[in-house]
Amino acid sequence: MWRVRQAYQTFWLCILATGVWTIDSPCKVVHGNYEFDLRDLAAQDYWEVTETLHTGTNQKRVFYLSLCHPLRNAPELCAGNNTGVCAVKYLDGNETEVIVSNGGQIPVTGPKVPEDDWIEYVYDSGEECRARGSSDTYKTYLSILCQHDETQEIPGPILLSSPGCQLYFGWMSKAACPKKLDAEKPSTCTINFSNSSHLLNLHSLHSPTYYTVNSSDTTYEMNICGPVTSGRCGKDNATICIVNDDSSPEVLGTTDDMTLDWKDDVLILTYRYQNITTEIQLYCERTATKTHIYFVSKNDTTVTFSLKTSAVCTPELPQCVLEDDHGNVYDLRPLHKLKGNWESLDTRDDHKDLLYHINLCGQVNEGTYYHCPLGPIGACQTSVGRESAYNLGYLTSHPVINRDGSITVLYTGGDACQNGQHARSTRINLICNPIEHEPILVEETKSCEYVFTWLTPFACPRHVTEGSNCQVVDPLYKYVYDLNPLRNAKEDYNVSDGVHDYLINVCGPQVSSCNGEENTSGVCQVKGSDQYSCGLATTSVTFHDGTLMMNFHNGTGDCKGNNTRSSKILFMCDQEESGRDGPHFLHEDEFCTYHFFWRTRHACPPFHVVDCTVSSSDGMVYDLSELSSPNMNEEYFSPDKSKKFVLNVCRSVVHSKSSRCPYNAGACLIDLKHENESINIGEVHSGPYLENGSLRLRYTRGTPCKDNSNSSETVIEFKCDKEGLYPYPQLIGEEECKYIFEWKTPFACPKFPGSTIIPTDAPGNCTIGSPYSDYVFDLNSLKKETGYEVQSDSGFHLVVNVCAEVSKEICSEEGIGACSYTHDKTNVVNAGHANAYLHYLPGFLSLYYTGGDNCSNTIKRSTLISFICGAEDTKEGPVLIHEDLDQCRYYVNWYTELACERRIKCFVDTWNRRIDLSPLIRATGNYETTNPENSKEKFYLNVCRPLNPIIGLNCQPGSAGCLSSPKSETGIVTLGHPLVTPIYIYDNGVQIMYTHGSKCPFNSGLNVSTLIHFTCDKSAGKGNPIYKMVTHDCQYQFEWPTAHVCEDFERGRESVCQIMFPAAKTNINLKPLQRSEGYIVNFKGKEYKVNVCGPACNESGVCTSDGDSYGQSNKSELKWDYDQLKLTYYGGDPCVGALSGYKTTSIYFECDMKAGFGHPVADNVMESLQCMTVFRWHTNLTCIEGIYNYDNQDNVPDVTKKPSVTDDSTENHSDNIPSKEKQEAKAYSSVPAIVGSVLIISGIIFVAVLILFKSERRRHVVASARRLFGIRGYRYNGQTRVEGSTLLGFTSSKGVFKVDDSDDDLLN
Repeated sequence: MWRVRQAYQTFWLCILATGVWTIDSPCKVVHGNYEFDLRDLAAQDYWEVTETLHTGTNQKRVFYLSLCHPLRNAPELCAGNNTGVCAVKYLDGNETEVIVSNGGQIPVTGPKVPEDDWIEYVYDSGEECRARGSSDTYKTYLSILCQHDETQEIPGPILLSSPGCQLYFGWMSKAACPKKLDAEKPSTCTINFSNSSHLLNLHSLHSPTYYTVNSSDTTYEMNICGPVTSGRCGKDNATICIVNDDSSPEVLGTTDDMTLDWKDDVLILTYRYQNITTEIQLYCERTATKTHIYFVSKNDTTVTFSLKTSAVCTPELPQCVLEDDHGNVYDLRPLHKLKGNWESLDTRDDHKDLLYHINLCGQVNEGTYYHCPLGPIGACQTSVGRESAYNLGYLTSHPVINRDGSITVLYTGGDACQNGQHARSTRINLICNPIEHEPILVEETKSCEYVFTWLTPFACPRHVTEGSNCQVVDPLYKYVYDLNPLRNAKEDYNVSDGVHDYLINVCGPQVSSCNGEENTSGVCQVKGSDQYSCGLATTSVTFHDGTLMMNFHNGTGDCKGNNTRSSKILFMCDQEESGRDGPHFLHEDEFCTYHFFWRTRHACPPFHVVDCTVSSSDGMVYDLSELSSPNMNEEYFSPDKSKKFVLNVCRSVVHSKSSRCPYNAGACLIDLKHENESINIGEVHSGPYLENGSLRLRYTRGTPCKDNSNSSETVIEFKCDKEGLYPYPQLIGEEECKYIFEWKTPFACPKFPGSTIIPTDAPGNCTIGSPYSDYVFDLNSLKKETGYEVQSDSGFHLVVNVCAEVSKEICSEEGIGACSYTHDKTNVVNAGHANAYLHYLPGFLSLYYTGGDNCSNTIKRSTLISFICGAEDTKEGPVLIHEDLDQCRYYVNWYTELACERRIKCFVDTWNRRIDLSPLIRATGNYETTNPENSKEKFYLNVCRPLNPIIGLNCQPGSAGCLSSPKSETGIVTLGHPLVTPIYIYDNGVQIMYTHGSKCPFNSGLNVSTLIHFTCDKSAGKGNPIYKMVTHDCQYQFEWPTAHVCEDFERGRESVCQIMFPAAKTNINLKPLQRSEGYIVNFKGKEYKVNVCGPACNESGVCTSDGDSYGQSNKSELKWDYDQLKLTYYGGDPCVGALSGYKTTSIYFECDMKAGFGHPVADNVMESLQCMTVFRWHTNLTCIEGIYNYDNQDNVPDVTKKPSVTDDSTENHSDNIPSKEKQEAKAYSSVPAIVGSVLIISGIIFVAVLILFKSERRRHVVASARRLFGIRGYRYNGQTRVEGSTLLGFTSSKGVFKVDDSDDDLLN
């Protein structure tokens, strides 16, 4: 209702308030156990009520009302110190008249509550009023009625009547609804959750009596947040005592001195009594359902206890997909309600007015006729017909599977009860039942815990089922898998492990006998005449979380002792494999179980495939079929590895244990923190399309968004990248339920079917568009009326123009684009008529003039001009290369920057330096070498650039290599064009490949290519190429010894330790993290030793306790990788699956001021990696605050904080950390000085303000300062990949790993 009124337009603009304002009146009123709060309505300067006067004109009355304060910024004639109501009459012609300047003053006592469901606000003592022959003062009544339904609310007051000197207004608003007061608010044992504004009420752990805790020689009775009751302490307010001797208990703490404090993420409850301090350390454990207190230590002054509880965990969405120790999976997600809640009536005689509202897997939803307290709570209690609502517990815990198979859900820390002694909590016991029931309240305990029982089929194991008759049902999506088509009734499948043969059949016994027995075995091992049953036939199929298995038991015994042979076949989804080729042998384990895997479409759920090609208007074809995989997916991980995106191209995702996506989803999002919960973010409906020049693929109709207004969808934009340096999808944007990926790949490059000559986009205008981009070549600037003259060594002259005729004074006729003559300018010959039709070919543009004068053999003369993007310093202009006397054609090569769309990079970045081949580029002349076996074969080469002119040798324009050979029909073989950047071959130099050469001389189905291998020879200088061989697939290979690829450092040099941090305008130095003994990291039973700035063992930066090297410390690279600081070690032990052939390591450093120098932690992605280790390292050394407070690197200890556990969560690092290194690094503790340094560099003096703030406030100021100066967190925002996107300019997602869909863990 805020209005800004402008003068002369029947509006008012008040700069100063009229009168002297008094102190605002009360805005809240308590009525019994309820509170009414009008502060939201009082936030306005005034509320406006307009009444149109029925006078036949445009006149109207406007009333201005304020609540809890005098009118502010109202028309200036509204007068009075405490005026709360004013009336103004607006006349025709922009005139105004204040008819009531003071319709009543705001009440000093605030609002009144005549009835439970409405408020009366009375403005009294207004100005003098004369009505009906009597004198009085104005008085205004505002009645505000409770309206729960916001859709029925009135946005402001309305005028009901105005008899005499009284004004009556009404208002229906939610603000008038009473709120239940809790008179039992605890005065102690409350504190905000860690990193949350919500209040943690520890009274939920208060026992009605006490807890008993035993040490080796002492028995304690104790309580939490209250005294010991019915115990032996002998003191009313005792919270803990020693009761070894009942006659003389020793009190250690009382409620008189009880405090709560956070220390890191541990909540400390402290009792003090006399000279004794008792500490209870409370650790967050979201799966703890009972309270067990443990004795830790005792000395002369302090006794320490600990317990793990969910009550101190910061509220968050709970995990709702669970797996027990037997592999059974439970999915509670269907019990979550997006609207409304599960409701249960209290059936106790004296509590039948109470109603309970419960939700699972998320907080309770707002109701229409009841209003639960706000926040992340899982349950609340309301009363029928009354405005009371209690928080029955926050979402602090995860569901827990009990030994009996039931599931317990616990919500803790709700509103106080029983005079503040306890906090309300909720315990829900879910019990497997085939029929769905609703939750039933079964008990309210003495500690205010509300216990519910809930019978539901969703408490039954969901994702592991057994099927018969070779069929099994997916319990989550209800699809029936049928393996009967794999039954071979004619003969058994024959599989070999290299030593034995295995005869296998499924869905019935083998066709052949095994060990003399018919119709018994399903798997039979054969070696010579020996046969052993490896399992009896079965038709039972097991569905295990997306994977099908068939188990064959009770085979022949006496294997490796007393083991009985058995077999297990894992069926894996392959959408294009029938499976009729049979299974494949995997391995035999120590218990004589033989493991096989079988790829087949019969192990796939329903899927959808679409055409993966699209054509542009100019005939270009885009084919993404190579990216469409029938047996694996592309996966993208969020930076914190909490989420995984699974995608396929033009087909549904391939199902496996690691990608349990909804059927027909082309893309899905898997929440790794919550046991692989997945949502469909788009289904496959159509293939790729072109939009504004971009190649895109869209998946739509996914899971509905939270507000149900739209469905999730995914858009993938493919970009042509011939080099394929990073051919994986990247998440570049997320808007509501729309996910946008960018995928750079060579398969997104267009193809022109059937011809290498592409028609011009704009015929006859001397321009042509690149088929690979939006770039347009324009040669109009080369037009020259007098033409360009070139001359051969024999004195022959040729005059040409570009896309235009040569002046007839030179070429004697109009319309001629090229003409020739001898040195005496007699006998001028037409060499082709001018046109402006450019053609695009790989590596050059061409302009072809035809229809010239007849040769002696009646063929008309022509001229072919090829425009080439040469080396950077190549002389521009035309060169007459060759005259074809048989075809009467002149060949002209024209080197010009106008033909350049881009040049390939002529360098390659290694792990520690850049190898630059650009000094080898020749702008004049070429490199020459001969075939040592045939001296008549001569090769011409350049490096990264096309050849320079070779007069008399008509090599294909734009090629970087050419062979003059008498063996060729034309005498020339084009060796390829420089289209692909050089690549680094680990420890073995650099290679560059030239492609799209001429037809292979000995295989017309292939095109010639060239491979040049540059090797280190410090004495060779630039060196020269040496011809080695031509391969069977027509690749000409050369070796090029040169000093330009040699390492510029000795092998024993130190590893890379510093890097520029642009956001901080200084360097990051990792030297303080170096430790002579390295860091020990345990992961999945393996021990790794990690170091930085030096070796961890021998010459390795990372190695295992077994001696395996995962990269050399002197083969390291430190760089910014999509906002993260990444250290990579290369050159470890050989590994077949690695791209380089050797084991490597990646270490990602992440800013964390609380971590000290930190410690490396293994990333869980290592479970899927054989040739690579990945570590995460939280450290203050990469923080802006840390960098600028680090004065003396050599004096800083190696480690400032000891990590608590390894990645296995069972082993401690403390043994590996010297005691002196357990101290906090003082240089990193002063945040004000740190931020001051940052702001000084930015030119802003901010230090004095920061010193005044406490740590919490200081963090907000630091964050504001970062935003002010464009520093996004602590990360480096210099990535070019995202900034080059055409969709969005910024993303925080990174960390891509391509992981296969291996289910090998199921075979162990």
